[in-house]
Amino acid sequence: MRVGVKMQGTSLARARLATVNRKVDPVLRGALNTTATSTRREEYATPLLKAFRTRAFLNAKLKIKRARARRMEARIIPSSSGVRVSAYRGWSYEAISATRARVYVTGPNGKKLAAGFVNPSSAGKKPLYNQSRRGKYVYARRLQEAIGPSIAYWFKQLSNAQLRRRTGAFLQREFERRLRAEIAKGIR
Repeated sequence: MRVGVKMQGTSLARARLATVNRKVDPVLRGALNTTATSTRREEYATPLLKAFRTRAFLNAKLKIKRARARRMEARIIPSSSGVRVSAYRGWSYEAISATRARVYVTGPNGKKLAAGFVNPSSAGKKPLYNQSRRGKYVYARRLQEAIGPSIAYWFKQLSNAQLRRRTGAFLQREFERRLRAEIAKGIR
């Protein structure tokens, strides 16, 4: 999924900075990188902390590709790998029979079915799954911990038009703040 935010007024800023012998690219890169970091922290990691145990885990699963000299864009890239149920703060199960139950994990927007089962008759009641297959090929046959939805799934749930507007407004404010600071440096 791609959430795009456009920057406006760069040609005017380039002309203003040229008068004080400065370039607009470092200002723009700094604004883009600060916006990506702030958006990850405020718009994605904070709501996801209701569902997951630690911010460090979320930061590892929400990578930031920062703007550089050759690439003038900053991106937040969510992991599309399934997340083990133990990484979630809460999980529950719904009994189907005496020995099988569906596993649900609690996310920021409600609960979601996980890939696995629980034996409600057992003492441990651990969420497990026993087989991975793609087509006719079986990759694993041993019992493993159940897997819930990926961070990319929750990222897509949290991304909407309001988030794009807030991110765009933050980027514009950050760019203008950095632009004023750069012009002040050039006047000295």
